[in-house]
Amino acid sequence: MKHPKLAAAGVALAALLAVGGCTSDAGDQPTPAADGTATGPAADAEPAVVLAAAARKVDEQSYRLTVNDGAAGDGTTLVWDPKGRRGLETTSLAVANGKVTIERLTTGADVYVKVTAPDRRVPVWDGRTWWHIGTAGKASTAATAGLDMTRVASTLSASGTSRRTGERAYAGTLDLRGRADVLGKGVDGVLGDRAAAVPFTAELDGQGRLVRYRLEVAAEQGRTAALDLTYADFGLPVSAEKPAAELIGEDPPGNIPGV
Repeated sequence: MKHPKLAAAGVALAALLAVGGCTSDAGDQPTPAADGTATGPAADAEPAVVLAAAARKVDEQSYRLTVNDGAAGDGTTLVWDPKGRRGLETTSLAVANGKVTIERLTTGADVYVKVTAPDRRVPVWDGRTWWHIGTAGKASTAATAGLDMTRVASTLSASGTSRRTGERAYAGTLDLRGRADVLGKGVDGVLGDRAAAVPFTAELDGQGRLVRYRLEVAAEQGRTAALDLTYADFGLPVSAEKPAAELIGEDPPGNIPGV
């Protein structure tokens, strides 16, 4: 069974082909401070300062992240606890005979990957085995072939230009040269000279948290390919437990994403 998407991109870069778009249950209401005033991005603050603060806030609470580029049948969702370093990333890829689902489980220091395929021509994609691909640090290094979903918000702090386009809405360009540690080692080939000024838009909620982030990562034949992220459900409980011993596979083969 051939899966060119998997071979070319792996689990993380496949996140560029996602469906999603949930909204934050926190809404756009500012949080009252002790003196009764509202907290959130100051209206007169420099856009770059506000956006850098919003990028940092992503690591303050658990959240649900969905990624979208408009491709039907493909999707990625991440439920993540940044303080506990635990969560589950699920990517679905439409293929000719069905759907491939890739689940990446991080629990404590360990990372596991399970692949479910529409048939069993690749035995290790059995939808049952959680392949132990190493510790979080090692797995993160191995996964640099693709996008690190848990860190992509940090690129909003890159140097560039930014301007306010509306209430809690911003746009501009970012210099993403040298950010293969987050965007994947293939990003330079995708962006080329455009990496120095990648167009972006961002939206914050009333508490200064990033809720939408869009990067225009490629353009060809009049079509713009975008990495479109939605952050929502801040503070949600995240359960990410180690799989049962009989379901864990060690020494994962090379066709397991992240190895």
